[in-house]
Amino acid sequence: MESIADALVYTVTYINVRGEEDDDDLLDDDVGALESIAACLENITPAEQDALAAAAERALAAEKKSKKPRKKFLHDYRPLDGRDVR
Repeated sequence: MESIADALVYTVTYINVRGEEDDDDLLDDDVGALESIAACLENITPAEQDALAAAAERALAAEKKSKKPRKKFLHDYRPLDGRDVR
């Protein structure tokens, strides 16, 4: 479950920060992807919430240690308030 949670956290963050402000089609696709991911996560178990929160914490720690931490990624990897992923 840890690898899936890590992949999901990175994917959501990447979609969230990569947007091309001038490309409405790309942004619409990104929003659709994020909405689909959110819908899939709507009924996850507490253990799955914990796994996602832990993945976000690992990603944040790794980003902070990198030579050039990306501010947008640091913002998206911030700890989940109350571990509620919705």
